[in-house]
Order: sequence, then structure tokens, then C-alpha cells
Amino acid sequence: MVLILKNIIEKFMNVGTGILIQGIIWLIFWLIPAYSFFEADQRWGHNFAIPIIFMTVGLAYIIKKISCQLIAVFASFFTIPILLAFWSWAVGTIISGIFFIIVILLSLIERTRETELLNPKARLKAWLKIHLLNFSYFGLAHMPLIFFLVRWLNPDPFLAYLPVEHHASTSTFNAMLLILTPIAVMERYVKKIGRIQISKAGFIWTILMIIVPLLAIAIFGD
Repeated sequence: MVLILKNIIEKFMNVGTGILIQGIIWLIFWLIPAYSFFEADQRWGHNFAIPIIFMTVGLAYIIKKISCQLIAVFASFFTIPILLAFWSWAVGTIISGIFFIIVILLSLIERTRETELLNPKARLKAWLKIHLLNFSYFGLAHMPLIFFLVRWLNPDPFLAYLPVEHHASTSTFNAMLLILTPIAVMERYVKKIGRIQISKAGFIWTILMIIVPLLAIAIFGD
């Protein structure tokens, strides 16, 4: 029984599950304890849209179907217009939610089929199974790139839809996301480096990305 439980836990200790958990906890945090900040300034509403995108990528990882992972790629790159303040939090959240719902619907359809909805030749299928998730990670990586290279230096052009976010917790999360990206990509190709299992290392890092920013909030107050 203990061995079975251990195998189940190890099965879900991967980057995708970690990203899904990140998105869920991030969304809950802004729906409950941090909701007063949104009520005071609705520009914080992007914290509803972005975690839904994380949930979409994480769920697509777990489902392991090409159709779902393709939608996850589109969803992940949707971080770019959201974080460049192309539109309001409401529009961003609605579109992010649509991506998430599509992945759920596709997963239900895929369960009823013997072959996948998108079923190319074996070589292309294998390539897509590996690289679609990589593209999703690159999409998510635009979040810290935009944060540090664009909005951090010059937040004024984005103030209509995004607040200034020079907070320790936000900066920490974005910095850690930059580190997660190569770990997540590496997981697609490498099982272990020495005694370190890449999947477990990626999962642990995603959980630390939840804990460390929360500690920053507790210590610094933001």
C-alpha cells in the first residue's frame, strides 16, 4: 500500500502538475485573501487571467493530448497582450477562461476516441508531444521578460490596465519563473542528472515559487 501511494505521488511530481497547482493557488489567493486589493483597484484583475493560463498549461501537460497542448501554446502566448496592457483584466480573464474550457472539452472528447483528434504521422506526432509543451513554457516565460525588461523600467505606458508592481513577492516569482523555464524544457529530454530526477526537481521548484513569494509578503508586506 505504501509502495502504491509512493508511486502515485511520484507520478504527479512533475513540472506540469506543479504549474497547475501554482495556477490554482494563485487564483484562490486573489479570489479570497487578496480580493480587497482588486476591489480597491481593478487593474489587479490580471491576477485572475494569468493563473488561469498557468492552469491551462498544467492541465494540458497532464492530459497529454496534442489538441490540448496546442491550445495551451496559444493560451501561454496570450500572456503577452495581457502584460503589455492591450486590454482590460475582464477581457483577458474571459479569453483565458475560454482557452481553459476548450482544453477541458477537448480532453472529454479525446476520452471517447480510439485515436487522437490530431493524429499526424508517427515522427511528427512524437515531435509535437515533446515540443508543444516547450512552446507553452516559452510563452509563460514572456511574463518575467516583459516584467523585468519592459514594465519594471517604464511602467507608465501600462498604467491604464496594469498597476506598478515593484513588489518583492512579484519580483521573486518572476525571477524564479525564469529559472523554471530551462528546468521544464530539460524535463522533456532528460530524466535524471546524477541522482537528481528532473521531474521531481521541477515540481519542487514550482512549489517553492508559491512558498517564497508568500514569505516575501509576510516579511516585506508586499
